[in-house]
Amino acid sequence: MLKYLSIFLFLPIVAMATIFQAQPIERQIVESDGVLVGYYLKKKSIRLDDGTIATQMFFKMNSESGLNSEYFGLDEVIVHYPGGNYEGKNTKIDGVPKFIAGERVVLFIINKSFRYWGMNLGFGAYKVINYGKEEMLVNYIFPEHPQVGQVKMDYFKDSIKKIKGSSLKNVYSQSLPHNSPSLNRLPASNQLARKMASKENNDSESHSERSVEIFWLLLGMALLGGTFRIVRQKI
Repeated sequence: MLKYLSIFLFLPIVAMATIFQAQPIERQIVESDGVLVGYYLKKKSIRLDDGTIATQMFFKMNSESGLNSEYFGLDEVIVHYPGGNYEGKNTKIDGVPKFIAGERVVLFIINKSFRYWGMNLGFGAYKVINYGKEEMLVNYIFPEHPQVGQVKMDYFKDSIKKIKGSSLKNVYSQSLPHNSPSLNRLPASNQLARKMASKENNDSESHSERSVEIFWLLLGMALLGGTFRIVRQKI
């Protein structure tokens, strides 16, 4: 009886476990809808329309492929993972990566039901570290795996270009620092307006100076004419 009870208690744990099969990073590039390189910011759990709980993870993008950031003008993206803690209900899914705020990561993403989801949970997520003079991608699930655990950043970028047909696109932040040259450079229309205003001011000043000169010239001629008439009368 205890033997069968032990088997029964073990079954729910097996059912909730996530089994990963190691596959090369090239395969994940092929299967993904998008790729993100950026920094983890924060997370928030939500309840989806079907009643299940998911966790939204927010990332600041440095570069991407397939996410069309240039069309939406966004430098941040929300990636969903199953499970989370919502209104006191905790749903844990084995294999969901645990990120640290400020950590630089690479994620493979799929687009499902108008949401971005982390592909392959933790196996589709890599942390970026500096190893000597090189940047390395270290997998969250298989960090020590000889084939898929660690990948050079240069090799990863070359594989993206080869498989997706284009390089990773840089994502530029929408917020500019106060000392940015862009803020000190006026748009062309404003520059033109400033030039026109400057020209008008210069023209006004020149016109005023000419008016003063003409006034004194006329005054001098009038005085000279009056003096000439007085001299003639005396003669």
